[in-house]
Amino acid sequence: MNFAVYLALSSASLATGLGLTAFWMGRAPGWSQMRWFALIALGSAVYSAGNVATSSGLSDPAVLLASRFQLAGVLVEGWAWFHLADHFLGEAPGPAERRLRLGLPLGALASLVPGAVYGTEVARHTFAPWGVTYHDAVPSLLGSIFFAGGLASALLVAVRLAAGWRRGVPHAALHTLTLVLMVVLAANDALAASGLTGAPYLLDIGILLPVGALAWSQTSRFVSDARSLRQLRRELEALVESRSRELARTELALHQAERLASLGQFAAGVAHLVNNPAAVVTSGLAQLSQVDTLAGATPEAREIVADARAAMERISVLVRQLVDAGRLVGGALQGGATPLAEAVEAALTLERTRQPKVAFIGRVPEGTQVQTGPDVLARILGALVANAAQAVPAERAGRVEVVAERISPERVLVEVVDDGVGMPPEVLRRAFDPFFSTRPELGAGLGLPVALALTEGVGGALTVESVPGVGTRVRLLLPAAQV
Repeated sequence: MNFAVYLALSSASLATGLGLTAFWMGRAPGWSQMRWFALIALGSAVYSAGNVATSSGLSDPAVLLASRFQLAGVLVEGWAWFHLADHFLGEAPGPAERRLRLGLPLGALASLVPGAVYGTEVARHTFAPWGVTYHDAVPSLLGSIFFAGGLASALLVAVRLAAGWRRGVPHAALHTLTLVLMVVLAANDALAASGLTGAPYLLDIGILLPVGALAWSQTSRFVSDARSLRQLRRELEALVESRSRELARTELALHQAERLASLGQFAAGVAHLVNNPAAVVTSGLAQLSQVDTLAGATPEAREIVADARAAMERISVLVRQLVDAGRLVGGALQGGATPLAEAVEAALTLERTRQPKVAFIGRVPEGTQVQTGPDVLARILGALVANAAQAVPAERAGRVEVVAERISPERVLVEVVDDGVGMPPEVLRRAFDPFFSTRPELGAGLGLPVALALTEGVGGALTVESVPGVGTRVRLLLPAAQV
């Protein structure tokens, strides 16, 4: 085996491996252009394999057969280059180029017909440094035209790639240079086959140059796509996780809203039944508590009547709270732009009359509006400010501060901070449980649960941080109104 045969076998094996790999990769979504690369690589493999016959001294019929397949491979390769350039450059061919393309596969088929592109004559020339004598099939006029057409197609593709090079298409410069070099080496082989020079055949090397350049560029694109897909997968996973959390919060809010709404409906249904007899009892107790009625009563009897009146008042307040909670939660999603400063000041003013020892301070930027109905916003802020005020021990002065800021175009943060007794962890965990209260004499334990349901019902969020002996900080996130 001489050096030329070894070179041809190596080139054919490498091109075949690249072609089969490219054909397999072309089955992947978004990589169909790799099938054209597969045709280019396999056409190169056919040409290089044909050089084994011309370089190893096989019989003339074997050389003629191999030469016909070589020419067919060159024409198929040129046809595939045109299509791959379309994908590479992102442009469609002109009319003249489309006609040339059609002729290439037809010429490849014609090349396989015995006697069409090669006669029966086989010439020989020797390249002594490699110790090889080449057997050259002498082409017919049609064969020379077909070979020239293959070179012309390669030059035309190189011109198109050069234009892409000027436009900054990635890797266009590399493909342009390798195609030009391939044409130069093809001209060398044509001169050697015609006997004008004694040079060795080099096209089986040169034909691998653009194939290797394509393999490198496509591999680079594959790596880039893999990195992009990994980044996209991470972003999608993060988005799915975020949406899942939002869905879970929404489901929780809906569940709590439905529970409170059902409770409100139930309370509304029984309110009539409860309020009527309660009104009779309250009226009777009011009459009993009059001075004349209890003139001769003992202090214990007076205390019993007072306790009974207070209990009936608590029953009436509880029923009203339940009805209001159900009504507000049921309509929480209906709302418009509401000025935040006015709502905060209204909540603080109400608590100032109830808790004179507590200093109430509000700091809200002027013009801040939230996408929440005024009734819903009043109920949320009222519950939060009331809870903060009630956390301050009655025997000392305290401080409740409401601070708001727009932290993004879509969100407004409201913080309600007090310096009260704070909550231990076991109480903090149950802060949003309906009817849970550490001071039942001050309410039914519906303030924070209703505020949470209303907040999540309008697309907001509510969290509580508390340190025993230091105080509590409530963070309220509300959707900002676009003004």
